[in-house]
Amino acid sequence: MPTELLHPDPGKPTEQRVEHILGLLQAYFRRFPSTPVSYFEFVVDPHSFARTVENMFHVSFIIRDGFARMALDQDGLPVLEPVDPSQMGEHMPSIYSRKQGVITLTLQDWKDIVAT
Repeated sequence: MPTELLHPDPGKPTEQRVEHILGLLQAYFRRFPSTPVSYFEFVVDPHSFARTVENMFHVSFIIRDGFARMALDQDGLPVLEPVDPSQMGEHMPSIYSRKQGVITLTLQDWKDIVAT
């Protein structure tokens, strides 16, 4: 997990935090272009349930705005991939269409994820 995501600057406005997180996701893909990042490894702070929820909130904006998409890997676990900016725009293929969903995460779910 990117260490910068673990301890975001609490004084930054949401928009700047979202841009920072998007930059981290894009930097990961520049290093590993064919490997989607595990959603839970990216957003879960193993020391803070509250920060995990904040990270999920900020990543939701990235997905909503079409800069990244969530898919399921071969094990059925969610992964994140940035969307190629050249494929964004009015004529985006349907697989890149913007969709939002809700992920429920209880404190017990978080503890189970951290333990795993």
